[in-house]
Amino acid sequence: MTDIGAAQTMIAVVLHAPNDLKVEQVPVPQVRAGEVLLKVGACGICGSDLRYLVGENPWAKHTLGYEHPNPPDMILGHEIGGTVVTDEIERRVGVLSFRTCGECRYCRTGRPNLCPNTQHLGHGAGWEGQNPGGMAQYCPVWEDYLFDLPDEIGLDEATFLDGLGVAVHAVARADIVPSSAVLVLGAGPIGLSIAQVAVAQGARRVVVTDVYETPLECARELGLGPCLNVAGADVEAVVVELRKAGGEEGFSAVFDTTGQAAVQQQALDVLDRGGTLVAVAGVAEGLVLDQSSLAGERRLMTCSNNLVKDFEIGLKLLVSGEVRVKPMITHTYSLRDAEQAFATASNKHETGAMKVVLVP
Repeated sequence: MTDIGAAQTMIAVVLHAPNDLKVEQVPVPQVRAGEVLLKVGACGICGSDLRYLVGENPWAKHTLGYEHPNPPDMILGHEIGGTVVTDEIERRVGVLSFRTCGECRYCRTGRPNLCPNTQHLGHGAGWEGQNPGGMAQYCPVWEDYLFDLPDEIGLDEATFLDGLGVAVHAVARADIVPSSAVLVLGAGPIGLSIAQVAVAQGARRVVVTDVYETPLECARELGLGPCLNVAGADVEAVVVELRKAGGEEGFSAVFDTTGQAAVQQQALDVLDRGGTLVAVAGVAEGLVLDQSSLAGERRLMTCSNNLVKDFEIGLKLLVSGEVRVKPMITHTYSLRDAEQAFATASNKHETGAMKVVLVP
């Protein structure tokens, strides 16, 4: 177990209620059977964290399919890299931040990512008496869900492993046809992770769209493209441009990370027969489907969480360099400055933020 000396309290980012976020001293969490105490080295601010901040519960909405109130006094943070000490050996690790029950019908049938009894760090799910997360100096983690990091992977890069697992799972759901064209709508960290995984899985090109230049510049640096800024563009004009970019057949897979009805409507207009639209942020309210929308065996589906094997594949892609994440880290803050960090992440169009990382 990590040696924390005589310390009984630690600094943590606690969400007491919607828009009531505080950096404060809290007790160091007690570990239970099968857990060790992680010394957190870095924790990313995810889009989910921003939704928790305003009172939403994205995990329940996208996995369980209904709104669920958040518990009070949540320590946020599920994108975690850190160190543990076992048998006097210090291990630098990435953390799979959720654990499923292994007993429900979803777990028994190979679909643990849909488990309703999930324990999830930073999401306030599945815990009794504490709601731990990675935005703290220390965090309880499961011994069998730690993944050793090679020296060349920084702890700040390890914060992307959670999102990379989601990206790998989303790409697997789409059944990308080799040498096909892929479209990613929304070039945030999840979108650019999906785009790079798609290339690694055989896509011949990945077209990326967004409404401001910072993520598109990052996409170009990562070798993706064409990269289209669609801010303020006419809906039909965007479809025309996408059809040019996708080629005569259209796109065999489209990944929407925006959750906007107009964007998903455009996606269906450029989806090839037999292609898949993966609504990563959920199917948008107001999306209208007619008889032709899904003709020719087109599919519209969502994706939820990831499997352990998806996390492992994501780590291999990161280590191999097939996925690069450093260009996406735009801001790093001390844990004590978390309120400022959240303000930066929440106002990305003004601040140019993509991934904001907290460092205890």
